[in-house]
Amino acid sequence: MTITERTFTTFEVAKACGVFHTTVINWVNKGKLKARTTPGGHRRILLSDLVDFMNRFEMPIPGDLVGRAKKILIVEDDPAVHRMLVRTLQALPGVELETCVGGLEALMAIGKDAPDLLILDIRIPQVNGIEVCRVLKASEQTKPIKIVAITGEPLQAESEAFLKSHVDGFFQKPLPTADLKAKARELLDLEEAAAPAR
Repeated sequence: MTITERTFTTFEVAKACGVFHTTVINWVNKGKLKARTTPGGHRRILLSDLVDFMNRFEMPIPGDLVGRAKKILIVEDDPAVHRMLVRTLQALPGVELETCVGGLEALMAIGKDAPDLLILDIRIPQVNGIEVCRVLKASEQTKPIKIVAITGEPLQAESEAFLKSHVDGFFQKPLPTADLKAKARELLDLEEAAAPAR
């Protein structure tokens, strides 16, 4: 049986080390921190390489680093869709869910503790999903957050074009839950859940 070692994104390493995401990329580019590149061009850092790096540079290693759950923030104001999203995504291994209903509330939550993945309804109160995307993609700190946009209404061509070039996934309601779950698993780089032993 092979045990796959946990890998981290540069965004997760930045959170663990208390630095900007761009600093981590510089460490990798200068050969200070070992990383592999995925076929999609994303850098992934092995847990053992990260711990070795943090020890070498005398950085404190957070106690939860080894077992940190991936965080998903769901922003949806329709109670039925909200419940369905929670039910679908909490079945993923090693995730922690947080939810809110409005754009302003979402931006405040992200400012306090950025999620790894944002499931974002476009028609939400306060600040709509398009504006939330604009704000997040305009900042170096929040740009790496993965975003899956969802909507139940037809979008203007301009809004749709903006979303397609700025988000990592886009689904129309009624939501195809299996596809959404598969997309979240792929974006968070989660292992397949092991089949129960017989």
